[in-house]
Amino acid sequence: MLAPADWRALGTGVRLVVLDGDLAAARAAVERVLDDVDRTYSRFRPDSELTTLNASAGRMRRLSPLLARTLDGALDAARRTGGAVDPTIGHAMRVIGYDRDFDLLA
Repeated sequence: MLAPADWRALGTGVRLVVLDGDLAAARAAVERVLDDVDRTYSRFRPDSELTTLNASAGRMRRLSPLLARTLDGALDAARRTGGAVDPTIGHAMRVIGYDRDFDLLA
């Protein structure tokens, strides 16, 4: 039997469908992953690892394995594409107006 769950996370809708399983356990697992992602990468949370890393620019800092793997992947993609993939576009995104969480926009 299919069991669905819908909720909001990371500024978007989430739909989880479980076939013949424990919906509550599956949802708890997905929520843990999404919470880790939000606490690590959010530009909109002052306590996210990315935000605190940006605030410590120029200083050595230990990274979580999740953020370290992501940054390695982003830099590798930039190298492999000759810069077509650019992980350093945060300022440009703010200039074009993408500077707040979608849930805060009217």
